[in-house]
Amino acid sequence: MAVRPEKFAMKNIIRVTFVLIAYSVSWASAKFSFNTQDLVLLVNDSTTLTLTLTDNVPENTTLILSINHKELLTTNITTIEVINSSGPNVWPVELFGHDAGHDLLKVDVYPSSIKSSDAFVRVTLQHSNELALISVVVGWVYFVAWSISFYPQMYENWKRKSVVGLNFDFIALNLVGFILYSMFNVGLWIPEIEEEYSARNPRGLNPVQLNDIFFSIHAVFATLITVAQCYFYEKGEQQVSRTAKSIMSFYGLLIAILLVLVYLQKIVWLDFLYYCSYIKLSITLIKYIPQAVMNYKRKSTIGWSIGNIFLDFTGGLLSILQMIINAYNYNDWASVFGDPTKFGLGLLSVIFDILFFLQHYVFYSPKNSKIYDLTGCT
Repeated sequence: MAVRPEKFAMKNIIRVTFVLIAYSVSWASAKFSFNTQDLVLLVNDSTTLTLTLTDNVPENTTLILSINHKELLTTNITTIEVINSSGPNVWPVELFGHDAGHDLLKVDVYPSSIKSSDAFVRVTLQHSNELALISVVVGWVYFVAWSISFYPQMYENWKRKSVVGLNFDFIALNLVGFILYSMFNVGLWIPEIEEEYSARNPRGLNPVQLNDIFFSIHAVFATLITVAQCYFYEKGEQQVSRTAKSIMSFYGLLIAILLVLVYLQKIVWLDFLYYCSYIKLSITLIKYIPQAVMNYKRKSTIGWSIGNIFLDFTGGLLSILQMIINAYNYNDWASVFGDPTKFGLGLLSVIFDILFFLQHYVFYSPKNSKIYDLTGCT
């Protein structure tokens, strides 16, 4: 029986279509990836990674392995030729560490139709595992010190049943600052905003850790308790000053403008959160000033807990120590001097703490103070 030409043509078209679909699916599903995307390597040490092809590649493909800083890191191979691969394939890639720092190993694919966005490794090169462990321990110690630094002041207020001597501007600015800090930390864990961060930093890690979220939320909670004490305990004639109210109103106006810009899609939520973090940094710069001025005017530190200062001083000093340890271990001094914000704020906190020590123990020592609090204690 003769086959009609149009039926024969239709069968061939269908056959070719299925072949093209199968070809495109296999091409689209093929991708390259390493067995890890984060690696810690000691200086003068080496390790072996595995680069995996997950599916067949219909045509010859060239892989180019590149590194940003060859003085820090090198590989045993820089080019891999894939010849009509008919299935998964694995290649060992050896890395050699030469100096401390941070680098990125990535794979570029030619032709570029195959997915290679996951074929990268963030490499941290360090001098010593012991220093890295010390840095972690130091980090947890200052985290604990800062977390419990709120409680000596709360205990002082409870014991005296008075908040006379505790500056309300400091408390108000602290509360606003920690609310903004919590917004930033929690916000970067919201999936939609985390996607915005990943899109902007495709090979970066989320900078917010779980302990950052815990600390900031706990700080808001502890500060709110102190605010409640300011309402229920004896406070004399103390109140939030017009200057502090003006500053907070200005910050409120800025945040309102930023929210409007988000609504108008001029900025994304990630930008909004970063601006909130900048406001928090500016608050940290000024929040200690009202308390220091108040102590000077009263010629007394009664009502201002020195225990809080000891813990804050410990946390600030250890945070700076950790930065210095990491800067040496990873040869990353730019993180200290190239970005002065974090280092400067930590140093500023320590300087204010030293000033408070001098006010409490030298300038306005309680035994020499002529100012009496409302409970009759000197």
